[in-house]
Amino acid sequence: MKIEEVIVNGEKVYLKKDRLGWHEVHPIKKDIAQPIRIGKKINWKNINWKNLISGGSWVKLGIIFFIILIICGCIYEYSTAVRIANECIDSTILYIPLN
Repeated sequence: MKIEEVIVNGEKVYLKKDRLGWHEVHPIKKDIAQPIRIGKKINWKNINWKNLISGGSWVKLGIIFFIILIICGCIYEYSTAVRIANECIDSTILYIPLN
């Protein structure tokens, strides 16, 4: 699938068509026409670092990190609660009467 360049209000917008229709993409190359790799040498000046690291938006990257942080906190809290419950059960002496 080829990335198309469209100018909207003087700003370049990159679009790509797939099965579901047209979608905006954030290319990792500054100049779409030039390749990133020339032979064995990488053209570091042609890499768009913001789009490579964040996928085009720092806000979306922050939201993903926040969601991952919440999930890790929930897993830690659950494991702590299970550990404390096991310690309570192990320290409890049960009295089972014999008939």
